[in-house]
Amino acid sequence: MEEHKSSERAIATFIGHSSVLIELGGLNLITDPNFRRFLFTIWRRSKVGLRVKDLPPLNIILISHGHYDHMSLSALKKFPREAVVIIPPGLEKYPRRLGFPDVRVIRWWENTEIKGTKVFAVPARHFSGRSPWHRGSLYQGYIVQGTKTVYFAGDTGFFQEMERLGERFSIDLAFLPIGAYKPWSVFGHHMTPEDAIEAMERLRAKRMVPIHWGAFKLAFESMKEPPERLLRAARKKGVDSRISILKPGEQLYF
Repeated sequence: MEEHKSSERAIATFIGHSSVLIELGGLNLITDPNFRRFLFTIWRRSKVGLRVKDLPPLNIILISHGHYDHMSLSALKKFPREAVVIIPPGLEKYPRRLGFPDVRVIRWWENTEIKGTKVFAVPARHFSGRSPWHRGSLYQGYIVQGTKTVYFAGDTGFFQEMERLGERFSIDLAFLPIGAYKPWSVFGHHMTPEDAIEAMERLRAKRMVPIHWGAFKLAFESMKEPPERLLRAARKKGVDSRISILKPGEQLYF
């Protein structure tokens, strides 16, 4: 495996579902952290790629939206309070109640900067909600610009503004959801594997890592179908060399 200086290396470690540890230019980021063994009555079907105690010191926590499989308060409780939490409007009370002093609320096309790394909130096609009584929060993805440029889509269906993202940012690695799409992409709020390939092309992303698959059975497709279908479609289009399907715990140097 190629060695990198800590200030230059970029490493992605797939934890599972939509949780990824990203080491970027000396900063450690985690996306939508979820280490739970179950969601209500839905048991986790795959191992967690990293335990909380094995994580490096976290600098940034990215939360895309309030759904329980993406914003896990049990995970946030275990994290160091020195980490910056970046979160959509309407959800900031949760990390603040847990004692995080630096909670940054940004909405679509706004950005914030941490130690020279810029984080932009970007659009998504999804829906808000934490409970039947809390539906006023936003949902979004993130572009992280550091030594490399990373796009974390969060949870989204395909949307046309992905082309605008590709024009505005030079994306080295995109984390795109590929699961929970039956019936019919859950009414357009989730991407199919084919949608993810189209998104990668519209984004002009150099590489893609699929997320939002393999951990929790949230729709009617089988657990194995999303990555298998993604690989078939990628081979058919001749773009399989740009896609890295990571198992929990596997790393990608990029």
